[in-house]
Amino acid sequence: MAKLHYKESPTQKQKDAFKKYLSEDEELILVTSFSKAYIRSKFVIYLLFPGIIFFGAGLGLAWLLGLSKVWALTLGFILIFLSALLKTMHVYHSNRYLLTTRRVIIKKGLFSVKLNVALFDKITHLEVDQSIIDRMLLHHGTIIVNTAGLNKGEIILKYVDYPLELKNLLERLINREREQFGLTGVTLTEVEGEIIS
Repeated sequence: MAKLHYKESPTQKQKDAFKKYLSEDEELILVTSFSKAYIRSKFVIYLLFPGIIFFGAGLGLAWLLGLSKVWALTLGFILIFLSALLKTMHVYHSNRYLLTTRRVIIKKGLFSVKLNVALFDKITHLEVDQSIIDRMLLHHGTIIVNTAGLNKGEIILKYVDYPLELKNLLERLINREREQFGLTGVTLTEVEGEIIS
């Protein structure tokens, strides 16, 4: 049997943190963010830039303080690591994908927040975009949520872990919502498999 990666319910801490984004009659089903592979790659990139700048700042600070070369290098490497870690944590925590009993919510930002929302009854179809490297090595991809209405458009869930599993969960939630409100004649247009680019 295949391992399911989206079976854990949100923690009480997550429910409390995202409660303000939900209406009274909806419940939080899943909280996720960028994939672990994407976050690791961002950490490596941030080690290089702005890490090099902080390394230079550490060396300069050590020189001003009259520290030895060993302490100067140590301070430089500590500043590289801390800057990369803080920037990576910011990227991870400021990008959240929320699935509720009624809609998909993309939350961007920590202090100033931007929400992008698609109600399940407005979703026409879902697409999964996954390159061969994303599929075989990184296990992440992009889910494109297409919506109907006056402002026809799409909501894009980038760099999600195991996108086919998340798409299937999203389809189950959409179908459950439609059955609950008597829209059983309306079926979600499914995209079988994935689009490999």
